[in-house]
Amino acid sequence: MTEQELSKYFWLKKEVQDLEERIATFGVGISSVKIKELNVEGSSQYESIQEKIVQLKDLWMNKRVEALEEYIKIESFINNIPDAEIRTIARYRFLDLKKWDEIGSIMNYDRTAVSKKLRGYLNGNN
Repeated sequence: MTEQELSKYFWLKKEVQDLEERIATFGVGISSVKIKELNVEGSSQYESIQEKIVQLKDLWMNKRVEALEEYIKIESFINNIPDAEIRTIARYRFLDLKKWDEIGSIMNYDRTAVSKKLRGYLNGNN
């Protein structure tokens, strides 16, 4: 796998988070409104809003499934890396979504050292 392919999970996770925020924004206050409190016209508007929120939640669920599938694919790839240190760096970077300086700090290396180790492996220079 390339670094770009391994980074796909990062962007899917960002998409999921963005959808969660949008659902929260559009869903605020809606659940507290009771249809019987609305007139007949308001009732259909309420139902229309609810339907659209359900559609947004369906989209969110589909993206979560896609992100989980990508996570499993990346985990399988990482699990087959023969070097435990490289596996650890790869998990921190591509599954835990840590920044290079965070990984370096955890592993007692400079940020450039961990990025060079992982990129060296991914580019076949191990």
